[in-house]
Amino acid sequence: MDTKHESIVSHETTHRPGKTSLIAGVEVREADLQPQHGLHLSSIVIRICSVITFLLALWQFVAWWLDPPAGGVGVGVLVGDTVRLVVLAALLWAVSALADLMVKTHYDVRAGRVLLARQTHILQQMGNSTGAVPKEEPNGHRRAVDAAASGNVKHSVGR
Repeated sequence: MDTKHESIVSHETTHRPGKTSLIAGVEVREADLQPQHGLHLSSIVIRICSVITFLLALWQFVAWWLDPPAGGVGVGVLVGDTVRLVVLAALLWAVSALADLMVKTHYDVRAGRVLLARQTHILQQMGNSTGAVPKEEPNGHRRAVDAAASGNVKHSVGR
């Protein structure tokens, strides 16, 4: 490959039909580009429910204030119901904020996964170029499998 083309880095995210997508000039999986539309949409719906609940609490209080029952009956019920609706609205708003936080956390985890994959690839290339890592992984051996049991281990420590 030509090194001139590798040094040119685009800071845009591009979707290429039939090929993997690019982020800052580096290929990434489609799964790493997909935002969480469903969770974000549910957060918006919960916030709308919160606003509606709060408006209902205000409407209930104003309706009672403009046309109170005779003798001030029902003040305790009015205060209790209004406070309950306001607390419910606040809790719904907090739940929607947690949903937004989950979306942002997902983005951070996804970015960390992409970064880790890039670093692993670079370290693999460095290990291959120095000979510290074999070019091909032996069949059946992965990170969790002890390669020492099969005798395919190169000890490069101290040499």
